[in-house]
Amino acid sequence: MPKLFEDPGVDEFRGLNLRTLKIDEAWMVVTSHLPRPTWLYVLSDDCAQCAFKLLSSVGAASNNSLKMDATHGLTLRFRDDNSSTYAPQLGDSNNTLCQVHVTMGEFGVYDVNVDSTDAGRIDCRFSTAKEPVDIYAPLLACFLFYVVLAFLWIGVRARQKETSVEGNENPGGLAAPIVPAVADEITPKKKSSRLKSLDTFRGITIVLMIFVNDGAGQYFIFQHATWNGLQLADVIFPWFMWIMGVCMPISLRSSLRRKESKLTIFAGILRRSCLLFFLGIMNNSLGGPVDLGRLRVPGVLQRFAITYLAVGTAGLLLTPADLSAPHPSSKARKLFQDIVVLWPQWILFLLLVAAHCFITFFLPVEEGCPVGYLGPAGLHLDNAYPGHCIGGAAGYIDRLMLSVQHIFNKPTTIGVYGSGPYDPEGILGSMLCTFQVFLGAQAGMTLLIFSGWKSRLIRWLAWSVLTGLIGALLCLASQNDGWIPVNKNLWSLSFVLVTTGLAFFLLGACYWLIDVQEWWNGAPFLYPGMNGILMYLGHQGAYSLFPWHWENGPMNTHFEKLVETLWGVSLWVLTATWLYHKKIFLAL
Repeated sequence: MPKLFEDPGVDEFRGLNLRTLKIDEAWMVVTSHLPRPTWLYVLSDDCAQCAFKLLSSVGAASNNSLKMDATHGLTLRFRDDNSSTYAPQLGDSNNTLCQVHVTMGEFGVYDVNVDSTDAGRIDCRFSTAKEPVDIYAPLLACFLFYVVLAFLWIGVRARQKETSVEGNENPGGLAAPIVPAVADEITPKKKSSRLKSLDTFRGITIVLMIFVNDGAGQYFIFQHATWNGLQLADVIFPWFMWIMGVCMPISLRSSLRRKESKLTIFAGILRRSCLLFFLGIMNNSLGGPVDLGRLRVPGVLQRFAITYLAVGTAGLLLTPADLSAPHPSSKARKLFQDIVVLWPQWILFLLLVAAHCFITFFLPVEEGCPVGYLGPAGLHLDNAYPGHCIGGAAGYIDRLMLSVQHIFNKPTTIGVYGSGPYDPEGILGSMLCTFQVFLGAQAGMTLLIFSGWKSRLIRWLAWSVLTGLIGALLCLASQNDGWIPVNKNLWSLSFVLVTTGLAFFLLGACYWLIDVQEWWNGAPFLYPGMNGILMYLGHQGAYSLFPWHWENGPMNTHFEKLVETLWGVSLWVLTATWLYHKKIFLAL
């Protein structure tokens, strides 16, 4: 039966079974016309500055059919020597017969011919025998489906409002209701001061998080970057941390207005931090029973707990109780009042950033690993450093303080670079994560200090540009060539600043659309945003449960995976909507 999308059209092509191919796989037929055996080494574009790795031998005057990963471009190198599993990128000309860079696609069939030319040179020729399928058509189709659904919903809601207005009109010429002569006698309905844009921002982050954690249709563009770089999945966690920071000064002011003592407020901060950390440990044990000797200690909620405790305590001790007094004595002070109020915290957290940078670039690590190293080790830099050097000081501190048994053992780099265990939520990265939460608190302080929407929006956009530019400068606007690359695994300073810049911009856009212009009420993202912790724990706990997750057949196309992912995401959004209307909210 033909598939709606990603159908190769035939089951076999030149004797190759296309139905055995998985997502993002292709057939490559290597034909050698040489009278001697050769060896094929490959290098993925996803593996920066890596050594080539031996893939297959090719006999004299023969051909090999190989299943290849078509996710990224590949460089194929044919060598006359296989004495080593790895071959350096440079300095290998004596053993290299020919080399060609190729790009393949899902369910495609490709030919690589190796032959000698009339001039006696060895030549590699790459050609397409069967075109690949279009893997992005399902994305467009699903996007259009939700657009149509949104317009239908808007139309239904508009019709309901019209019907409601018509029903409230005075029927049959009856006398109009009596209205008080004095307008002030009518008690106006109090408008909620809660900004919907904050919950909507959080909801967008949560929905994206569920989408990515549930597989995102197995599109690599939606996954985490292997090491350096920034993809959709990489912005979610920092945005979640940042928006937590935005709400912290608002929560602190509310507690102080209720005349709660600082000791009581700190007890609440400590209680919530401990609860988050405990829930994180529980989350790490999903799929148990857990082996206590190998229980992972770091995690997402654990990082929330640590940063919440640090930023919350600093805010409690260093933020003035009355933000409105004394009034700024100069125009400059008034202009930067939201920053001036936080100046002791700025000093504290900038010192934290300086300490992080010093440790990262100057801490001596294990023998065989260079000081100040920021790479993934393994195949990186032509296999220069062993796999345990991954992450430099960040990885070393985790192994030293937590041991390999209690950190994440399957990092994103393991399949590409062959790196050792590394925890992306480790100890050193939590220092800069704390700084990112504080930058969120700066955005929240802007809300408290300035009541005008223009003042708020201009400052948020200014922060967006400033942090984005500094982040771009640190990484030199490149993936691998900057001083400090954008790297989620390391939670690097450039990563913090770039993702913070994007967060300031997104919050500003939501604020303008929802709370200023009122063109959008934030739905459907508003609803999961009001129940963030429940959505996170719920989707984590139901990671393999029906009806959120299911399989039907081989599930070997992006379309099938995407439908299953979007089904689960939609169910969680509907659940959040139902909880919102039932006024059921989970708070720690």
